[in-house]
Amino acid sequence: MEQMLPVAAFTTADLLPQTRYEAWRNLIRAVFEPSPPTGNHPPDLRATVRSVHLGPMMVARAAAEAQYFTRSRHLIEAEGLDHFLIQVYSRGACEGTYGQRHNITRPGDIKIIDMARTFHSLNTDFDNVTLTVPRTLLAPLLARPDDLHGMILPRAAPVARILASHVRGLMAHTTSLGISQGAMLAAATLRLVAACLGPNPRARDEILPSQITATRQAVRDFIDQHLASPLLEPDMLARRFNMSRAHLYRLFEEEQGVVAYIRARRLRRCLLALTDATQAGRAIGEIALSYGFNSEAHFSRVFRRAFGATPSEARAGALRPVPGSGDSQQTFISDWMRALQQSADPPGTLATGAPAERLEADGQSVQRPQC
Repeated sequence: MEQMLPVAAFTTADLLPQTRYEAWRNLIRAVFEPSPPTGNHPPDLRATVRSVHLGPMMVARAAAEAQYFTRSRHLIEAEGLDHFLIQVYSRGACEGTYGQRHNITRPGDIKIIDMARTFHSLNTDFDNVTLTVPRTLLAPLLARPDDLHGMILPRAAPVARILASHVRGLMAHTTSLGISQGAMLAAATLRLVAACLGPNPRARDEILPSQITATRQAVRDFIDQHLASPLLEPDMLARRFNMSRAHLYRLFEEEQGVVAYIRARRLRRCLLALTDATQAGRAIGEIALSYGFNSEAHFSRVFRRAFGATPSEARAGALRPVPGSGDSQQTFISDWMRALQQSADPPGTLATGAPAERLEADGQSVQRPQC
């Protein structure tokens, strides 16, 4: 059986109050030097981190109370880490100075940090997901890798929505994957990040397939989050993701178009509601209307065509078990950051360690700059 991707978790709630801040400092000491806004270390600090090690890169979700974060010249020289941090904010604001840049990151925005350069920021209470990528992997794929420090992709930009959806998806779904799957995802993620941050044009043909795949997934995620909305239709999606209806249809050509895909997802959501014991008191018509079907009769017809049973028959069937999740082993972020530095492949190899020439022959090279 294949070994699973390493997953680690940390929370100050498991620690004695007098040890919490020092434990938090130890956790992130290779990355940031934290300090409380009040000047006094809060004994009841609330902070959590959950991380997944994807081989050549790492993704982590962190939530903590307000504090300063500094990356000093001394820390840079002492640790020698040379990564890019791609941070997707879900909650809180970050006001910081990054060389000549001074800006504020807000929920939905993406902040890029170059760990080879200094910065100082003040975070309010925050919740974000950070993708860590070694420079040796990402820089060759970018047109101007030295101009990223402190750059913000604003939440209104389509590329920000696509990249944010992908990074959050990595955090949410990679905890149950094997190492080989993680390596393949890391390679695809590398190409997508390059496409969104300013790729080297010589690699367009290599990056484009990953960009299309990520765009399709971002649209799918948005659809799943808004199945109950009567406004969910092709024109709204085209505006939201800044694309034509024709391009939107091509993304869902295998599903017979985006309208068919939305209907299928709504039917699936209705099936889950009908077989949910906690919703046994809801009328079938109410469930149908709540997911955009105009009438119970119409819903029953399309439901039966899709599942081979009526809504009433589905409600009478057995419930499917919901898989649980296992525990994870606690470790330190700093150790994994250092491991990335040691395991990052030199130019000419991919995350799997295969030669670039062979991968290029397979249509999967990431050595040339992309898109």
